[in-house]
Amino acid sequence: MMAPLSRPGEGQAALRGPAVADRAQRGDAPSPARPPWYLRPVAQGIVALLLYTVAWLTTIGQHMLHDVHLAHLDQYSMDPNFYTWCLQWWPYAIGHGLNPFFSHLIWAPRGHSLAWVTAIPPIALLAAPLTLAAGPIVAFNLLAAFALPLSAWAAFILCRRLTRKFWPALVGGAVFGFSAYEINHVAAGQLNLTYSLLLPLLAYQVVLWHQKAISNRVFVVAAAITMAVQFYLFLETFADLTAVLAIALVLGILVAGRPHRAEAVRLAKCLTCAYGVAFLLALPYLAFALTTRTPQLQADTNLDLLSLIVPRPTATCSWLAATSAGQCNDTTSLLHHLATGPIPVSDAGYVGIPLLVVAVLLAVTGWSSRLVRFLACLLAIIIVASLGPALYFEGGRVITFPWFWVWQLPIVRNAYPSRLMLFAFLVLAVMAALWLASTTSKFWRVPLALLVVYALYQDAPIVHVAPQGTVPSFIATGAYRHHLSRGETVVVVSNIGNAGMVWQADTDFYLRLAGGYINQSITRRSDLPPPVQHLAHASPGYVRSFESYLRKDHIGAILIDQKHPPKWVGVFWRIGLKGHIVDNVVIYPVNGCQSCHPLSWSQISEAHPPDRSPSSSQST
Repeated sequence: MMAPLSRPGEGQAALRGPAVADRAQRGDAPSPARPPWYLRPVAQGIVALLLYTVAWLTTIGQHMLHDVHLAHLDQYSMDPNFYTWCLQWWPYAIGHGLNPFFSHLIWAPRGHSLAWVTAIPPIALLAAPLTLAAGPIVAFNLLAAFALPLSAWAAFILCRRLTRKFWPALVGGAVFGFSAYEINHVAAGQLNLTYSLLLPLLAYQVVLWHQKAISNRVFVVAAAITMAVQFYLFLETFADLTAVLAIALVLGILVAGRPHRAEAVRLAKCLTCAYGVAFLLALPYLAFALTTRTPQLQADTNLDLLSLIVPRPTATCSWLAATSAGQCNDTTSLLHHLATGPIPVSDAGYVGIPLLVVAVLLAVTGWSSRLVRFLACLLAIIIVASLGPALYFEGGRVITFPWFWVWQLPIVRNAYPSRLMLFAFLVLAVMAALWLASTTSKFWRVPLALLVVYALYQDAPIVHVAPQGTVPSFIATGAYRHHLSRGETVVVVSNIGNAGMVWQADTDFYLRLAGGYINQSITRRSDLPPPVQHLAHASPGYVRSFESYLRKDHIGAILIDQKHPPKWVGVFWRIGLKGHIVDNVVIYPVNGCQSCHPLSWSQISEAHPPDRSPSSSQST
């Protein structure tokens, strides 16, 4: 049988001194002694945060703080530089009296709405002093480096409140903060998905309310602020939170039984009031977003059921190589296939066998506890929901669920079912902490805890950090001011993902950018305007469209990243543009495209044109 959860003040008798015993003999009311500092929640919270930070930054994230002034986290994907741009955009827009939900500085001259974009305003505004003092690149690197320890810490304080024990709570926090979901998204530089500490903090508020540590009014205000911040941070997580809370409340009322049902109903009323306040706080965003068309997702985002227990391909191969004389044999290839599948987002859903075993053990040994029944049922519901409208196993569709139509509803159809696993990891974190804190885990506590942590660690992806920064000295040193006019519209061409947006942010929006990657649903996989992107597969028609585009949209210059150029950039000088090199950037002034001329198929097909590349020049 699982040991009952302790309440505040319980287990303190051993800490009382002789004086307390004397007062008890005299009939005086005993006063509880304060526990040693290392047993107090605040001290243990600080220690947990330090342990998480040190463990993260000395292992998987060890390269994230190297040269924090350089843009170097996964520079061949689009997201890191987009979020770097967002960190600069919000303080800039507010400081200049601009509408922060619409920017005329990207996709110039028309601009682009940010209504349905993950522009992370809470993080950007909280980090504004750091951004303004050190620049958006430094701010992004520091925020990315500390995101996971903070999420783990938030889960720790929730587990610590429930178990009153440090080490079980420490493991529980690691299960959430360093889950496959969190580590995969921090490796991709997605700040909106890695700052997940609001969810365990909301659960912590619920626990405080349940234990009568805070009043109804305080709970409603705190929950409303937490929900509103999550709304602005990432709307999809807020929508998922709403669905999970609704399911949890219904499940809680069913599990609570008659004696506790009234309390569950009061909780539902308090959360309803909190939602009302949260929506009032979100009105500035809602007023603008509801007048803007929502994008439509065009990708499979279901969770493959097998990915729950099969780690990522690199981890699978390395483990089998170590157990098979250093060779990846046919078995390795099979597991590589199973772990990969056709649905890349399944990588973030890996739980691992040890953690699943802990959850099952808790459910079996503690089923008499209403809390355990609630958590076990909620976990099963979330995992099924994360599978989406159909069951995928080993990359193939097995069955279509009867509730598939739910995923066709407006807004819901744009959600990633697999992202519900974030809530599953929070439930698993609490279940792991509860089981490790119970008497039934006395002999298996340490081995299983180590296996759980190892399973998380061995599945972790490599955090790709470039050995050197990708922002050229043309931007970093301010040389652009001597060659381009303020407010001039430019096209930035580079193999670095979203190079134009990070260049623009680093210049404090000195330039207007024609293009920019927003997200997969809006701008697909290119940060270039279509007339420019089409030149990668040039034809005479595409060349004519490009020339017309330069004139119509008043493009001032085309900037080529000389260190990371696409292979097709030679088409610019073949068209007739004349450029020069300044600090690793090739500048092609457009000048109304007066020197442009059409190209024939034979001219386009020249694989190796004569050497007519621009000559170097020194910046002033």
